Amino acid sequence: MGYISPTLAIRNMKQTIQFYRDSLGFKMGMVFPDADNPEYADLSKDGMVVMLVPAKNVGIGSKQRLGIGVNLYMQIDGDIDEYCNELKNKGVKVVVDIKDEPFGIRDFTVEDINGYRLTFNQVSKAVKTCMSCGMPVTRLEDFGGGNPENLYCVYCSNRDGSLKSHKEVFEGMVNFMMTSQKMDRNTAESAAKERMAKMPAWSGRAGVIR
Repeated sequence: MGYISPTLAIRNMKQTIQFYRDSLGFKMGMVFPDADNPEYADLSKDGMVVMLVPAKNVGIGSKQRLGIGVNLYMQIDGDIDEYCNELKNKGVKVVVDIKDEPFGIRDFTVEDINGYRLTFNQVSKAVKTCMSCGMPVTRLEDFGGGNPENLYCVYCSNRDGSLKSHKEVFEGMVNFMMTSQKMDRNTAESAAKERMAKMPAWSGRAGVIR
């Protein structure tokens, strides 16, 4: 799997490095040419890397505002509530407080000293997910058969709440991807097979359509 590492243009390298390391808890990586005169630095958290360069080196003037429209969405490890409280205690600017989203994610957003925003997120512990398709199940009507104890969502279940066949779920997912994601049939089938292979209900079976 590939990954993306954003590069942020910043005003003060030393202050920004200190903020990400000491306030946000990122781990220090490479600094070039050295820590006393940094022209490049990278820091990481839970395998995600942020690279820093001086704004003047990439043609951004001193009067130009940084961070407009930029929000790094970062899925973190550990306890997200503890991490949020830790940042608050360190005086980090929290611009959107921690909350559960209707799509099954718990997140909060901070703003760094340059104006860049970072949204730290995790799958919400308060939200169940369908064991067949992975859809967040948040409302009573989302559960198969209207039963909040059901492991499967309404789309993967028959009327009585029982799990639909592999073929039925597969076709439903393919049609959903073709409609909502504008995928062609072959691409949607590949994506559906890959997703279903990771689901507990179908693990090891997604390559076989019955």
